[in-house]
Amino acid sequence: MGAVAAVLAAMGAVVWPAAGQAERLQQREVDIRVDSGLVRPRDGERAAVFSTVISIPEASWLRLRFDEVILGAPPRGGEETILRITSLLDGAVQTLNAVQLQQWQSTSAYFNGPNLLVEIIADAGAGASRIVMTRAWAGPPNPEGGRSICGPFDDRILSDDPRIGRSVPGGCTAWIIDDFNHCLLTAGHCGDSGLQVIEFNVPLSDGDGSINHPPPEDQYAVDPASILTNGGMGSGSDWTYFGCFANTETGLTPFEAQGEYFTLSQPPAEGETARVTGYGTTDPPIPESWNRAQKTHAAPLIDWEYTELTYETDTTGGNSGSPVIDEATGRAIGIHTHGGCNEFGGRNSGTGVNHPGLQWALNHPQGVCTPRLPLAFGYPEGLPEAIDPDGDSVRITVTGNHGGEPAPGSGVLHVDSGEGFITVPMQVINEQTYDAIFPAIECPAPIRYYFSAETIEGIVITDPFNAPAATHRAYAATAVDHAFTDDFENEAGWTVTSSGELTDGAWERGVPLGGGGRGDPPYDGDDSGACFLTANREGNSDIDGGSTILLSPRLDASDEGAMISYSRWYSNALGETNDDSFIVEISGNDGADWTALEVVGPGGDEVEGGWFEKSFRIADVPGVLNTDAFRVRFIASDLGEPSIVEAGVDGVAVTILDCDASWPGDIDGDGDVDGDDLLALLAAWGFCGACPEDINDDGVVDAADLLVLLGHWTG
Repeated sequence: MGAVAAVLAAMGAVVWPAAGQAERLQQREVDIRVDSGLVRPRDGERAAVFSTVISIPEASWLRLRFDEVILGAPPRGGEETILRITSLLDGAVQTLNAVQLQQWQSTSAYFNGPNLLVEIIADAGAGASRIVMTRAWAGPPNPEGGRSICGPFDDRILSDDPRIGRSVPGGCTAWIIDDFNHCLLTAGHCGDSGLQVIEFNVPLSDGDGSINHPPPEDQYAVDPASILTNGGMGSGSDWTYFGCFANTETGLTPFEAQGEYFTLSQPPAEGETARVTGYGTTDPPIPESWNRAQKTHAAPLIDWEYTELTYETDTTGGNSGSPVIDEATGRAIGIHTHGGCNEFGGRNSGTGVNHPGLQWALNHPQGVCTPRLPLAFGYPEGLPEAIDPDGDSVRITVTGNHGGEPAPGSGVLHVDSGEGFITVPMQVINEQTYDAIFPAIECPAPIRYYFSAETIEGIVITDPFNAPAATHRAYAATAVDHAFTDDFENEAGWTVTSSGELTDGAWERGVPLGGGGRGDPPYDGDDSGACFLTANREGNSDIDGGSTILLSPRLDASDEGAMISYSRWYSNALGETNDDSFIVEISGNDGADWTALEVVGPGGDEVEGGWFEKSFRIADVPGVLNTDAFRVRFIASDLGEPSIVEAGVDGVAVTILDCDASWPGDIDGDGDVDGDDLLALLAAWGFCGACPEDINDDGVVDAADLLVLLGHWTG
């Protein structure tokens, strides 16, 4: 308990713990006994072949669980057999076919009232069907949840933001975002088994607080395969990203039905206004009919530290997962997760959308969140690893996909050789084929690039789909050879040493466990799974009291074109002191002498976490020779005043890049196209197999090869 909380507790005040504000719907399991046996339709029109009424007296709502459902195969040309559930209170209906039953995990939507009509509907001539049920869930009125009101009064008012839904039975809030498929976000501690159904357009509760559900056309089953979550690791590190199947009644996704979504944005400076909108419980004197209905409040944003937001906006249990909205822009800046306010003060808090683990999840969607892109990019000749420094081209096809149609001539190449992306319109070959022409790039250099094209509706699609966060990669070189690569999935001879003063945080190889809440990497740098990182465990596990050194094995970098590359993570932006540095050093004489390659920090743009890919030509580093006794080491430290320091290393490679020009027609490889090459070509005139004189590789040395040679003549 913090000092302020301890003082308040001593005064006898109620202090709400800084815990996640999820509060599950209160429900009970009830026994039911339904077994239709095998039933077949009679001759005649499509009709109910079985029907029964489920009645649970005094239940405020019901949800069914199916032990077994067999839906008979339809006759040729007939409609599929379905299960139909109807509320006898308000007439709400849900129909389920075999696929939808699987999506809803053999459960129904939530229905208001204590009585449900359950039917099997089939065509004449359909196969036998059966339904077996032994249990259901029934809902009583809900009690009040945890109070986290910032002051003496609950200042929330009713709202109807169409982007925000209620999670049941988990008791959280979720909201639609601006990723490609418009999936949803909620809190990490809401991403457990309670994340099953998302309800939109939620009605008010009854006067005693008993919740009401919207009709089935406003309820969506969560796709379990889409859920990416860190499970909730405390304030500032608590997120879940997921998607929902299309609605059983309308065939629409949540976004298609609601029509709006939140754009994600970096948090603004402190002192701005933060709005929280969600489905919290009620706090007197708020009417009990507002219980679990959508409410909103705006108040000052107090602080933004790394990925933790704090604010004085009123919330209660059930608000977990709500969007934290920048009132000035209307954009979502975070996920509300924890209550800390009370009538004496305090703050509520959440996780910024800048959390690196959440950002990784958004770039690695699964299940129904995987983009169904309207355009498909193809590469008939593959993608090159080496791009000719004097200019090169890549053949690309752009075709319609999932009903999309490409806009003719809209293809664009985006390329970055170290000074930012430039755009180059692609050369049109035909309606679906382009050549991407790379500009001349000085060798050697790493290159990032991606492609884009538009649909006829003007929607821009990129490949990779999440560019420029992800890109294709290559080198400006005439040839590439990998002398050494290590993704740290296996032991490869690295050694770890530490200064005698170090008390915690030594380098370890493994899959990241910390979750990113204190600046540590929540994921590796190359998507292989493992990396080297400091003190790989949850909680307070950063470097303390000294330095830890990660030393490579002896590597061969004797070629003058050798480059050293790696991905690094460094965080020293948390805490009161931020005066440490992360140092990368290289040696050409087996570690006898060391030269600094990079010094990251103190301060700057790259000390707040995040993986950064770096490449350096060893011959360009003063004082370091190209030898076969090359080593690299990574030094992370916490020196002087204690600070929070976390580091990671992944994807280390020594790559040999050849920058020698290779001109068409330079048969003898001396760098010139001259008389010697002409004589060699004439001497080989005629049929030949894979000979260097066959410049265009068509199996014969002829006039076509001669024209190419003369076209590149240097004398």
